[in-house]
Amino acid sequence: MADIGIKLTAQDNTKSAFDSVGRNLGNIQTAATSVAGALAGIGLGISVGGFVTMTKAIVDGLDAMNDLKDATGASIENISALEDVARRSGASFDTVSTALVKLNQGLNAAKPGSETENAIKAIGLSVKDLKALDPAEAFQKVAVALSGFADDANKARLTQELFGKSLKEVAPLLKDLAESGQLNSTVTTAQAEAAEKLNKQIFSLQKNALDLGRALTSTLIPALANG
Repeated sequence: MADIGIKLTAQDNTKSAFDSVGRNLGNIQTAATSVAGALAGIGLGISVGGFVTMTKAIVDGLDAMNDLKDATGASIENISALEDVARRSGASFDTVSTALVKLNQGLNAAKPGSETENAIKAIGLSVKDLKALDPAEAFQKVAVALSGFADDANKARLTQELFGKSLKEVAPLLKDLAESGQLNSTVTTAQAEAAEKLNKQIFSLQKNALDLGRALTSTLIPALANG
């Protein structure tokens, strides 16, 4: 009887999860139909299925900003501004993420006389002042400071020390970030939090479905073994 209770609980939990996520995905489907129709009306044809797939990719991208916020303490708004500049220069969000984490870790761990502090001083900035800023804002200040140096081996060494990436990967981002003048956010904290909530519901659905499958399979194993 206890086993039956466990199975029923798993089934109930799975049904609840399916209902919850189904409503969310249903909302996406409804929005997709509406937007796809609107795009078709202006000559930009896209299928409903294609729009749903694109929407899921967008949700994942927004949720990734939450992860970077947790890792660095930068605001979602400023992270979205960095991503905007990156994508417009052909760089990926991964480049932004890796570089921002490396710079932030370097600043937090910098000791007097360390290589990181020496590199910061070499471009005319202060570790203390940068640590007082939002990490994304510190990122931009470093980019602006580096833009005043010639593209030579010394600049390459400074870039590698501060960002842990090759000059080829991070240089275009630093250049465009320096030229952007200010950080212009494209995503709000509320939008990123909504994306995270939806992804958690989807992950919960997947786990509950797995639990249900295990519960049902456990009743079949003895029969198959004795068959």
